[in-house]
Amino acid sequence: MRRWLRTPAVHFALIGGFLFALVQARRPPLVTPATGPIREPIVISAATVRQLRADFMQQFGRPPSKEQLRALIEQSIDDELLYREARRLKLDFQDGSVRLRLVQKMRAVGADPLSDTETLVREAARLGLDDDLVIRRILREKMRLFLRQDPAGTPVREEEVRAYVERHRDRFAQPHTATFSHVFLSRRVHGDRARQKADAVLAELGAQALLPEAAEELSDPFPLGLAQRGWSRHGIARAFGEPFAAAVFDLAPGTWGGPIASPFGLHLVWVHEKAAGAMPLEVIRPQVARLLAEERAAHRLAGGLRYLRSQYEVRVESFADVAIADTTPRPNL
Repeated sequence: MRRWLRTPAVHFALIGGFLFALVQARRPPLVTPATGPIREPIVISAATVRQLRADFMQQFGRPPSKEQLRALIEQSIDDELLYREARRLKLDFQDGSVRLRLVQKMRAVGADPLSDTETLVREAARLGLDDDLVIRRILREKMRLFLRQDPAGTPVREEEVRAYVERHRDRFAQPHTATFSHVFLSRRVHGDRARQKADAVLAELGAQALLPEAAEELSDPFPLGLAQRGWSRHGIARAFGEPFAAAVFDLAPGTWGGPIASPFGLHLVWVHEKAAGAMPLEVIRPQVARLLAEERAAHRLAGGLRYLRSQYEVRVESFADVAIADTTPRPNL
């Protein structure tokens, strides 16, 4: 046994085993959903819940509903997750705004004016000056941006653009339009006989099968002209009134209709065509690509927050009539 213990190979094995055990003891344990969270629990205290309710009341003049209060609590949990993970990743020491604020705070407490920036930043962190509302807000936003990023930089494909447009046709469709001509009978010119005159002109147009170009001489002068091309319903309603616009879009193309009243007088209308709204893909492609990129980023952020929730025990205290059960990893609010 003594001869075996003096063997160099045994010495190397013992030393290697000791070093392995030491390294394993100092290494933070891996965190997986199977082993459960290891970070410090996030606790939303009853006092915090009360403050959330009070802030809501101050802003809106009424207490939040249970659903609204739960949403506020959820947001508070997400904010704490983002802040803690930003600190874990040391995003504070990489942000110029945070460093500037720490330097300013150190100057305010009377730090050595000859100290360099790095010294002041380290001293501020040592004194706990790196935890305030401004810095928390900056770090939360940096962490949100971090989670939204696409490390692969995947471009938006053409088929994705087309599929997105198809899913949101109402958002990108242009309004229906109508092209029409009209014969105008002015109430100012014809007075009480305007309707009688309009009926007579309509009968003449039908009897002679006159097209709009040949009917212009039967019209009184109209300030907007007698031919209107490619007008949307909104545009027609704005110029002639909503009843007039509705009547124009009800007319069948290629025939005279009316008389239709407007604030100006009476109109005999010939609709040339009504065009369905079109989706000019070439024009809207950049907008759709941005919307898709934003949708992807929001999805990555939501996924990142779900993962972070799995790394923490989250406890929400209840108070008064707001009963919220403690849950892990996500509160069942």
